Amino acid sequence: MEILQRQRLEAKYLKAKIEYYEGIPIMTDAEFDSLEEMLIKAGSKVHEQIGSKRKDFDFPHPTKMLSLSKIQMEKDGDITNYMYNEFYTWFEKRAKVVGKLAVLKGSPKFDGSAINIIYRDGNLENILTRGDGLTGKNVTKRFKPVLPQKIKIQGIVQIRCEVVIDLNLFNKKYKGTPEEGKYANARNFVAGVIGKDDYSKQKVSELTLVPLHFLVDGKHVSQILFKDYPAYQKDWNEEFIFEDYETMIKKFEEKRKTFNFQLDGVVIAFPEVVRADLGENDHDPEWSLAIKFIPEGAITTVNGIEWNVGKRGQLTPVVLLDPVELAGTTVKRASGYNAGYLIDNIIWIGSVVSIAKAGDIIPEIQKVIVETPETFVLPANCPICETRLTFDKIHLICPNESCPGRISKKLASSSGLLDLKGVGGERLKPFAVDFLNMYELMKWVFTKGDTKEIEKYDIKYGERLHEIFVNAFKNIKSLPYEKVIQLLGYENVGRKISKQLAKEHAGLKPDYASLEKALVEKLHEPKVEQYIKHAVKTLESLGITIDRPEVPKENNNSFGVVLTGSPKVFGYKTKAEFLTKFPNLFECSMSDAECKYLITDNLNSTSGKMKQAAKKGIEIKTYGDF
Repeated sequence: MEILQRQRLEAKYLKAKIEYYEGIPIMTDAEFDSLEEMLIKAGSKVHEQIGSKRKDFDFPHPTKMLSLSKIQMEKDGDITNYMYNEFYTWFEKRAKVVGKLAVLKGSPKFDGSAINIIYRDGNLENILTRGDGLTGKNVTKRFKPVLPQKIKIQGIVQIRCEVVIDLNLFNKKYKGTPEEGKYANARNFVAGVIGKDDYSKQKVSELTLVPLHFLVDGKHVSQILFKDYPAYQKDWNEEFIFEDYETMIKKFEEKRKTFNFQLDGVVIAFPEVVRADLGENDHDPEWSLAIKFIPEGAITTVNGIEWNVGKRGQLTPVVLLDPVELAGTTVKRASGYNAGYLIDNIIWIGSVVSIAKAGDIIPEIQKVIVETPETFVLPANCPICETRLTFDKIHLICPNESCPGRISKKLASSSGLLDLKGVGGERLKPFAVDFLNMYELMKWVFTKGDTKEIEKYDIKYGERLHEIFVNAFKNIKSLPYEKVIQLLGYENVGRKISKQLAKEHAGLKPDYASLEKALVEKLHEPKVEQYIKHAVKTLESLGITIDRPEVPKENNNSFGVVLTGSPKVFGYKTKAEFLTKFPNLFECSMSDAECKYLITDNLNSTSGKMKQAAKKGIEIKTYGDF
């Protein structure tokens, strides 16, 4: 796999992971799992990353909220493969550790949104979304009224719940189209109620919290300990012996047909008493497994292909379908992946295809039932700028670096870097005609954004939208030097190489060892370096503080550190407050030669940073050690 293609797939993988954690998945579980497998085979380590997180995901979970390992059931004609052999291989490996126990637990795999309810010494402390698994958004205020404020159990208690809504209630009150102010499916409704800042108390009261796991001081305990609290008594577990695996799965398949909540599979788990013995890896617990139901399917006809231009010029096809009902929603579109995929699978106007919703969320084409009688013709010119396209047997590519389609995607990406409040990709599209990158647009907004020239870009001068747009930019008070480099929109220039170049411009020694040589050379071309430095000076002249990397103090008492976890339990509200108490410490990355310590809130953590520090020989301390 070529480097650019792998990087593109890695970016898609991380975006899918982030969007999934926020409750707005952009691909199915099956697509995600296949993408992960492809990247691992290509030698990528991206699956080991947590990924970027939203700025409001700033509250740490006491212990990491992991994903589940999955097995997808399959169907061949009318015969269902319940994947018994795969399940038994998984079970047998673990049974060698803990013995062939009499019973396992089977429970519905609810298709909702996960939250973590945290008590400290009996008092309700926080309620967090799953977030990136390490930190989540604090939603305590919205759920606190419906939960016990105190419990009798001491220590740090975590109650992991899945938030769902009764399907009868959802279908009656909230199912519909976005234009109607409604939701396509129950999961999107739940994610919206949890994720939006302007939540409705009425909608929150209509949600159901299903307790899944109970932890005390990081160890799994029985739900029986919480029998005095009605909010935590819902229990749909089924006990079974491993020989009865298929019988148990079939029982849940039947339940699914009349169940009041949206399900997409069955979760199998070893009892709480042996979970510590089985342990966890970085991604999922060794003691639990998800068996995914066969997605519901339908047959329809392709009536068109819509092409979207990406920021690197690749054209992504969206397959337009004759409307068809699938899993309770009307499906009109499906992913086409790339031009090569359409050609290889003969997916074109007139093709009759079977589609399914893996995970009951986003449709994917399973196979072509009847091939199209139409001639397969790829577009010759870019649908945005009319430039002649190239085709590398996988992707159609617009080579025009000034294509408004490419620029609009870059502006959308940069808006995320700047955290522009109320200004998303759609709002920035009209500016792609005149501005090549976000820096050029920022410069224009600061100097001419308050004039009637704004109306050229579909924003009415003097109205509320105009105020929101301009303020989103003018509220930017400071930027890291490396972020300025990223805003210039150079191809394949991300945070890692930008950070090293920023260090070099600040007089520090950069580390380009693991970076692409041609890209490093490009950034050192005189005209490129001049443009970067000019951009920095321009932004400073507009009143924006540019934070440059600082030269470490040259004395034996000054140490570079990496901070992880939360310092709150040690008496510091934030990591910044901790650093102000110890001026001899400065933040760095573990790849920096100056790094001496990894500082954590839990020496027993098994996070990726802990493992990386141990591998590099970096000393690990707690905030309390200082």
